[in-house]
Amino acid sequence: MARLPHADEVTGVLARAAGLLRPQPRNTLDRLAVYENIGTERLFPAPHAIPEVEIRRRWKLPGLLSEDLSFQSLHEPLEPHFGRYYHARRRRIHRVTARRLRPNSAQARPKLLYIHGFMQPETPLEEWTLLAGMARSLDVDVVQLQPPYHGRRKPRASRLDGELYWTADLVRSVESLRQTLLDARTLLGWMRAESDQPVGIAGLSLGGALTAALTCLEPEFGFAAPFIAHMDLGALVADAPVLHTMRADLARFGWQPSDFAAFTDRIGWGELQPVIPRDRIHLFAMDDDRFFRPETVRDMWKRWDEPRITWYPGSHMGFIPHLGDAMGRMRTLIDLVASET
Repeated sequence: MARLPHADEVTGVLARAAGLLRPQPRNTLDRLAVYENIGTERLFPAPHAIPEVEIRRRWKLPGLLSEDLSFQSLHEPLEPHFGRYYHARRRRIHRVTARRLRPNSAQARPKLLYIHGFMQPETPLEEWTLLAGMARSLDVDVVQLQPPYHGRRKPRASRLDGELYWTADLVRSVESLRQTLLDARTLLGWMRAESDQPVGIAGLSLGGALTAALTCLEPEFGFAAPFIAHMDLGALVADAPVLHTMRADLARFGWQPSDFAAFTDRIGWGELQPVIPRDRIHLFAMDDDRFFRPETVRDMWKRWDEPRITWYPGSHMGFIPHLGDAMGRMRTLIDLVASET
């Protein structure tokens, strides 16, 4: 019997086809020294202010309210050339956007900040199924952060959501990473100022990798749940089928995945360790994941002093059928946090 193609590899083929029409990335490898050996506090700074957040009601159903949140990003690029480009031409990514789903019963419960996956568009289907379902099943306010270059932060010239977020233009990629982490921590500060309830962080796929990074950067998060992800960016660039185009472009510039991994070591990424308690962390992983390899997830789990981890059978793209079970386990974590506050 013929062997069925692996779902993750099929996704990689589709991403490669989409990449044929991609914008050509700039070669910025000669500008990366600005990020090296400067310390975590400068590379990934904490927000210096709580922003004024604009809140706009979208719709209301019995027991559930949907709102849009927006505020000005505090991000300031480190690389001078990109800084000028950012301030002159990329005004859509200056404005942080998020969507909040609020169950009436969740006022005295912890809150959740959620980050979606790479190149995931903002759609009504996602809002009505994933976000609304998450808010109801966890009985918490869910705030979904939109990373730069995605959704309403997508430049008008972009064809696809997120196609400019993570590419071989490594200056833009690093600045996108820096901005997402700062925007998330800024939004956390506003959420903590609005309510005295704990705020947790969760994310899926690339959002899970960002969640893992925030677990290591921000002690004010009350709990963390990275879904089907690790935070080894070097391994991600080397392994993920959807990043074939990025690997090809880097090779054209003279870099292999090992060179990128060495760069992440020079900026101190691999030295990051969790700053929230081990019993407030729950990892979720797939045992045949081709995007975030299981062995790399296990390495992170061991470095993190072996917090709770739940393994599911299947590929990265096969996680959705397990989402209900994962929400139940996450509800247990949130109930624990609620009982201790």
